[in-house]
Order: sequence, then C-alpha cells, then structure tokens
Amino acid sequence: MANEFKPNVGSTVSKKEAMEWMDKYDQEMRKDKSKDTRSIFYGREMLEKILNDKSVAGITFCFALKYNDAVKKETLQLVLVPTREDGTFVWGDESEAAKGGGGGVVAYDGGVHCPPYCG
Repeated sequence: MANEFKPNVGSTVSKKEAMEWMDKYDQEMRKDKSKDTRSIFYGREMLEKILNDKSVAGITFCFALKYNDAVKKETLQLVLVPTREDGTFVWGDESEAAKGGGGGVVAYDGGVHCPPYCG
C-alpha cells in the first residue's frame, strides 16, 4: 500500500461530474440545508505550510464530527493531517506545536464552513 501515497496522487474531474457528485451529497446527506456542512474552505497559507515540510507527500482529509457554534449542532468537519509516502501521519510533537516551535504539527482544522459562510 505504500505506493498509494505519492505526491502525484489525484486527478482532475469535469465540472459536470463534480457538480453531479456534490448535488448527490447535498440531496442524500444534508438533511438540514441551513445547518449541515456543504463545504469547508482552507486558505493557501495553511496548505502551503503543511506541504512545505519535505517529509510530507500530501494531506489526508479526515472526516470528523465537531460541535459548530455558528449553527448550534455537531457538523461534518475536515481534519487535515500531513501524510508521508508510506501512508503514516506526521503528528509531530504536540508540546512543540502548541508553542509554535519547530517540532512539527499535530493536525489542522479551522476552515470556513458553509453554512453559515457561503460564497
């Protein structure tokens, strides 16, 4: 399985196909359209920070549930975890990460959720 976690993993998809998949998710999974997560935005700086570590082959986007104060319920979240080519996560040193030191990171969160913030 180690060959699956290369920096070049991923491919493009047509707008039509992407929209079909997103619409299907919206219809089947978002029961409360005013509160259930439709999308999450992460900025370039955070993504570049993760990918600047040369030991990182890419990012694993993990699904999670977390209470969202803006909509007052648990919602779908993404936790971004730096990942090596062998598929292991780069957790780093929590104490150093909390201090902002060079000890690595634990994971990333804090994207902008839609709803309530939709473009």
